[in-house]
Amino acid sequence: MEDKGMSRRRVLRVAAVGLLSAGLVSRTTPAVAASAIESHYAVRGPWAVTASDASDASGAYRLHHPVNLGAGGFRHPIVTWGNGSYATPALYPGVLDQLASWGFAVVASTDTTTGTGTEMLAAAHYLVDRDADPASPFHQRLDTTRVGAAGHSQGAGGTVNAANLSAGLVTAAVPIALPAPLWVGAGDRFQAAELSCPVLFVSGGDDWLISPAAALRGYYDQVPGAAAMAVLKGAGHNDVQGTGGGFLGYLTAWLMYHLQGDAYARGAFAGSAPEFTGNAAWQNQAAKNLP
Repeated sequence: MEDKGMSRRRVLRVAAVGLLSAGLVSRTTPAVAASAIESHYAVRGPWAVTASDASDASGAYRLHHPVNLGAGGFRHPIVTWGNGSYATPALYPGVLDQLASWGFAVVASTDTTTGTGTEMLAAAHYLVDRDADPASPFHQRLDTTRVGAAGHSQGAGGTVNAANLSAGLVTAAVPIALPAPLWVGAGDRFQAAELSCPVLFVSGGDDWLISPAAALRGYYDQVPGAAAMAVLKGAGHNDVQGTGGGFLGYLTAWLMYHLQGDAYARGAFAGSAPEFTGNAAWQNQAAKNLP
């Protein structure tokens, strides 16, 4: 069995994806939501948010979560986040705070090479363990049966891997700008064909180098179960960094749909006339097998 260091070195064959965090292939576009459901989830949710740092034997983490954990008896679903190559959670405040404001307890590994998925999975288990810890503020305030994984670039690969390694712990996934097979070593392929949880693949229309629409479609086609995909027009590879750009609305809606059972959010992707298929801000939309 390979050690973790060897796995990281192999994942770093996506070295060109290191350009990801440097912004060399990014063209920033305004975060404009074009349709009603997308617009609803593109803004901050009802929960006030706080952030802190934590660690255990497996790693160090940045936590973003509601201030009033468990208010009204609510159990917060967990989302584990994966950074792009050489990036840290500090580059993704828009996404992390956004999800926390909609009631998710978000944990982001501070590791800068998250493609193996093991770092993201360890982060998820960190919060699962806190739910069982009477000394933790998260004690009995988390929904450990509803865990999402989301990540950017190399972290998008980590999202796929974390879901596949999780033995069913991860129940929804959103890989953002998943690197094309061209950038990944043969032994490090992200096995979309093994995904068993609902997955939304998204990327930017101007991300023609690392995560083009054709590569995204290839991953989507491999998924045997529930999946959707869409490409944000005019967005570059790193537009999800900073404010989160135009990705926030449907990222949030997907996780609300699958982790909080939100029927309004479901209408963005499923039903007789899913909103995202007719949203002019997006292209290459597809969906299949959605509950």
